[in-house]
Amino acid sequence: MRVVDLFCGAGGLSLGSMRAGMEIVGAIDSWDAAIEIYRRNIGDHVRHADIRDVVAVAPMVMDLRPILITGGPPCQDFSTAGLRVEGERAELMTAFAMTVAVVRPQWCLMENVARAQKSLTWARSREILKRAGYGITEIVVDASWYGVAQTRKRLIVVGRRDEADGFLAAEIDAARQARQTTIRDILGEDIGGQIDIHPSRYGCTADWPTDVPGRAPRTASQSSGVSDQQYIFVRPFGGGRGVRSIDEPAPALVRTSREPPAPGYLLNPSRLDLVPVSQVPHLSQQQTSLLQGFPKDWDWSPARRVRDIDQMIANAVPVALAEAIGRVILARHRGESVPATADGFSDWLKAQGVGGQVLRNRRHALGRARRLLGGRLYADIGEELRALEEANGFADLSPSTRSDLRAALRMHADWKASKKEEPVRRKAPRGHHRQV
Repeated sequence: MRVVDLFCGAGGLSLGSMRAGMEIVGAIDSWDAAIEIYRRNIGDHVRHADIRDVVAVAPMVMDLRPILITGGPPCQDFSTAGLRVEGERAELMTAFAMTVAVVRPQWCLMENVARAQKSLTWARSREILKRAGYGITEIVVDASWYGVAQTRKRLIVVGRRDEADGFLAAEIDAARQARQTTIRDILGEDIGGQIDIHPSRYGCTADWPTDVPGRAPRTASQSSGVSDQQYIFVRPFGGGRGVRSIDEPAPALVRTSREPPAPGYLLNPSRLDLVPVSQVPHLSQQQTSLLQGFPKDWDWSPARRVRDIDQMIANAVPVALAEAIGRVILARHRGESVPATADGFSDWLKAQGVGGQVLRNRRHALGRARRLLGGRLYADIGEELRALEEANGFADLSPSTRSDLRAALRMHADWKASKKEEPVRRKAPRGHHRQV
């Protein structure tokens, strides 16, 4: 699968896609420092361009003949770590959608912050993709369930030409791991020495509070910086807990995550901190890089400013998340995965008077038709039936079997149409991913 990565940054999305088995044939960004790091670590196929200039960028991308265009447009205008005002940077999402619409690759993949899903910019960008013929799967995931040691919630948008909306949501959800990835999973037990600051330096002499659930009284071992359990400080953005057990995920990393606790936090630590903040280490830059999924030997030296490296790490699409989504896309592209038949289809068949063995036969025929279609879930039933007629092996089936497969696809299309007519949308159970 030939891939062009827009807004490639330091290369997190490209690296994850490569690990999934894709071929990165082009990458574009407008930040020279990030481009140099990308070139040093991934390859010379990266180019400098302002993606807002669609007239210049789209032909450049088209010449590379991508099957998939990926991108993580800058999210500060949507992020809780930003001003939450849709402005110039938010419009880069529209530029991404316009480039996809002009180039018309078979697939597109976009990553952004969860709150972008409710933005006017995404509504406009989605309409651009829909008019270009893309079926859209949009799902908010917690990256800690996909091999990333952060509770980083991100909007994943996957588009495919002529596909039905929501065509890949179940498979992305099924790619979740059995448990969340923890800090220990990535960093091991060697998390560094103690920080060299103490609240008393700032006039704080208050006793260690013990009226918090889960917090033990301060012991001699804690006073000496030794604990049966290991902790690390991850500087919270906008309030919240800073001390984290290494047996839980970190919060979503931002540029300042690795900074030591500020005087204000030392004077007034979170009541949810289970050990004194002055007695646990804080993250190093290499550790934030590892938590984002970059390998230990990733060369950040082309960047001249430490602050720039921190920003590139925070901006990156986590490598493990990119790999997990890439594998799901590649499996469907190769026809190795087939959409599961939703339980609602069986309920609808029963309401139509279809039951027993006939119902089971319909479900079986639908699955067989999907396999012949290579897992495709077309938006238009006419296109779907034409693709079925042209599928390898279909003509070799008996007339009755071919008729059954066509009927199953038509009934499934009728069921999808009936769902669109429902006046009330049911809310997903708590704890489930939000799917659209």
